[in-house]
Amino acid sequence: MNESEFRLHLRIETTVLEVWISQGWVVPEVTDQGRSFRDADIARGRLILDLSSAMGVNEPGVDVVMDLVDQLHSIRATLRDLTDAVCRQPSDVQDHILSELTRVEALRRR
Repeated sequence: MNESEFRLHLRIETTVLEVWISQGWVVPEVTDQGRSFRDADIARGRLILDLSSAMGVNEPGVDVVMDLVDQLHSIRATLRDLTDAVCRQPSDVQDHILSELTRVEALRRR
């Protein structure tokens, strides 16, 4: 979606969007037609609005939350890659990994 559609969807002014982009909270794709936004950008925009408007989080707080969200997404992607890699291993290796995870979890509970 283009910038105008994005702003209309979230009901925000151009100046607000410029702050979000300058902070790195929303990173649109730049094309020959201008900025292009994805559904994920809409979700991020809604989160930013919830944090700043509904919850009263200030700009530095929003920055921290968005950084944590990005870190969480990165960790989830890494975990998916790791899971895929384990699934491609022979069953005896998978069993060994599962056994080791069970052992570590039991140690953590102590």
